Amino acid sequence: MIPQQNAMQYLIQWQRYRKYWWSCISSTPSLFSTNEFRHENNSANVDIIAQLPSGQYPVENLCYNADAKETTGKITCTMCLEDALFILLLDGLHSSGEEDCLRLHRKIAPFKISFAVNSESEAEDRAILCRLATLLYHKLQSKTISAWLPDFSLPLDLQIKENLKMGVIYTGILDEETLKFGIFKLMNSSTKLTEQVHVADFCKHAALIFENKT
Repeated sequence: MIPQQNAMQYLIQWQRYRKYWWSCISSTPSLFSTNEFRHENNSANVDIIAQLPSGQYPVENLCYNADAKETTGKITCTMCLEDALFILLLDGLHSSGEEDCLRLHRKIAPFKISFAVNSESEAEDRAILCRLATLLYHKLQSKTISAWLPDFSLPLDLQIKENLKMGVIYTGILDEETLKFGIFKLMNSSTKLTEQVHVADFCKHAALIFENKT
């Protein structure tokens, strides 16, 4: 409940906060905007809008209602979970451009990390790398970091492509250097930049990456 004399101030502040929240879980922060305030009797409404190439879609409604018999009122936020998921998936598809991938914000991506094994390795070494990738996968799962395993029988580029289609945020690429030195490349799906990570430190590093990140 809020004082009626401060109603619009609170509503304006709240719609800014909510728009910021939507921008934080989108791969395209500029996707969201608000429409004009609508005033009727003792209420005021405003919508948060997603601006997609296919049109405008309201994702959340904020409404202030005042009781004529009281000196206070209330602000309510209304949204549909299914509609929100639909909009974010559309955003992920549109933001991928011509790439055959799904770009989702790291907060809502169903899989945070996946792996790929260099298919140029010899059969025996490759089998070891596959088992190592599976072991790392289970370690991530035990730390509640969602992970995905592609089809390791595919060539390296198709393994990575499969990960991108699943909206994976990072892909760990295991090869001969992993067997020799315990080091592998961790590729960011958005930038395609890689960093070197040691197998022994990987799970701790992954936990830091996804800890309280916006």
